[in-house]
Amino acid sequence: MNFGKDEETTTPTEAQLSRCQVEMYLNPSINIVPLGYKLEGSGIDDAIWFKFETDASSLQEIFDRNVVDTSTFKNGFVLTDGINASKWWDVENKEVLGGQVELPNARFMNIGIEKNDDGYQVYIMWHET
Repeated sequence: MNFGKDEETTTPTEAQLSRCQVEMYLNPSINIVPLGYKLEGSGIDDAIWFKFETDASSLQEIFDRNVVDTSTFKNGFVLTDGINASKWWDVENKEVLGGQVELPNARFMNIGIEKNDDGYQVYIMWHET
């Protein structure tokens, strides 16, 4: 059975970016520079890996505060649901600021964030159950 398609790119389309913004509760007013996108859509449930940079001035500015509480994030978080074959997903086994977020409609995100000189580099592994 085929439920959808798998996609991977370092230059996501507007539709792919829009889906990430909606599903991951990203603040629509922040500037996003995409660095990688992977959708596993061929199974019963979808999973998306998304890496981007933003010049947001604070961590709290990145997400919809009504859904994603960044105050619960911890230093030393390790993203383990990675895609080792993808060069752009370079956070495997790296300790970052992050955590797991339960979303509405039986969805979850594992989020890792690194502060840089211009803002933040953000890694999100989103999935349905």
